[in-house]
Amino acid sequence: MKLSALGDIVHASVAIQFIRKHIANAHISWFCDARFEQIARLLAGVDEVVALPLKDKKFLKSFGILRQKQGQFDIIIDLQGLLKSALVSRSLGKNIFGFDRFSTKEGLASIFYTHKYSCNYNKNIILRNLELCAFALNFSFDEKEILTKEPCFLKNSRIPNKNSRISSKKILIAPFASESSKCYAHFASVIKGAKEFAQCFLVAGSEIEREKATKLASSGATLLAPLDLAQILEFMDTCDLIIGNDSGITHLAWAQNYATITLFGNRSGARNAFATPKNLIIQATPKHKIDAFHIDKSDFCINDIDPAQIIAKAKGLCDA
Repeated sequence: MKLSALGDIVHASVAIQFIRKHIANAHISWFCDARFEQIARLLAGVDEVVALPLKDKKFLKSFGILRQKQGQFDIIIDLQGLLKSALVSRSLGKNIFGFDRFSTKEGLASIFYTHKYSCNYNKNIILRNLELCAFALNFSFDEKEILTKEPCFLKNSRIPNKNSRISSKKILIAPFASESSKCYAHFASVIKGAKEFAQCFLVAGSEIEREKATKLASSGATLLAPLDLAQILEFMDTCDLIIGNDSGITHLAWAQNYATITLFGNRSGARNAFATPKNLIIQATPKHKIDAFHIDKSDFCINDIDPAQIIAKAKGLCDA
């Protein structure tokens, strides 16, 4: 159970292959908001995706869908830990596993769980999700297993894959995020430095993002045409590196085992990303101690990151 948003769904995606590893014949249903149905349907190892139009406030339709699914599951795992996801879980059955009231942002959600797991809310989110699944399904895992994970999402074949690589290096830059305090303001300088050893491409979603990206492209990058998430996955497969803010795009790249550099400011990179030799985190120094329960959205310390640091790490990954 991971209803929204994109980054949250991606963070939970790795749990599927761990479940499959220990319970090979499990039938896995994934509940998500209808706005994220496309990415959920690309999840590798999921048997069924159930899309609920909750964000569009179609509550009667959502209730009807849930009613049809009621009583069909032996175990229900709420990885999101919000009141909304807890209510959805409770409508499906009674054998529900979730975080206890001290371990999730909306502690009230825990009253709907049959089995409650205690885990520091500031702990790495990938580990939190895996630990809850392990608790629910009675298996154990080693963090080193994450380093050898399989790609979490399927891809289509509408865009050429790595066989069509051009000779020069390619970097995809994802300069946007859901919160302004998560957005790095100096990508123009990064592009100017990185274009000395790679071609830079920009991805943007909304019209507002595309307007900003058009200006950013003048620094020496190519703005991609609008792509859906499946197409973005395919384009990533032709790239040597993805650089971006703490956003769904960079987390998606991590899930697919692509090299990444993810930038963090007022949020913890140690919590919201899983570092590997090819998945680097650059953390700015926030004004106050970072606490996932209380995010200071007025802190734009992400902009204190030196573009030269990003460029140097990008060159190292591209040369690896």
